[in-house]
Amino acid sequence: MLTFAQALKDKGVPVPEIARKLTIKSGKNKDQHPSVASVYRALAEAEQETRAAS
Repeated sequence: MLTFAQALKDKGVPVPEIARKLTIKSGKNKDQHPSVASVYRALAEAEQETRAAS
């Protein structure tokens, strides 16, 4: 899910639209969309990990 979100962000898709396209696959909130804040947080964490690995 995060890879798809990063690809959409790289294409210039706004984060609120990315959140609407994603669905949670497991857990209590299965088949629901993540919040915009969750998507921002996940993208920021992934970006930090990428920078730390470089």
